[in-house]
Amino acid sequence: MNTPKTNVLVKIAVLAVIVFFISSAIKLRTQLDSLIDQKQQLEIEIAELGDNIEKLNIRIETPMTVENIEKIARETLGYRDPDEIIFYNDLAD
Repeated sequence: MNTPKTNVLVKIAVLAVIVFFISSAIKLRTQLDSLIDQKQQLEIEIAELGDNIEKLNIRIETPMTVENIEKIARETLGYRDPDEIIFYNDLAD
């Protein structure tokens, strides 16, 4: 019952299974690398957001004096006094 035709079919089937497993392993490795990169990016983003949260908490805890309100208005809204002249420096430090 072991004919050469049967042996060839078995070899082809085994080869097809091996090729399938190798291609699946390569695809999974590529996905794993992509997920590792995504995880690193998200960890960086989490660290940046944590720093932002700390700065905002400090800002919340700082008492609201006129000087602090003016500082926030200058930094956030570009506020200036009517008689104030602002000079911009386009040169790199």
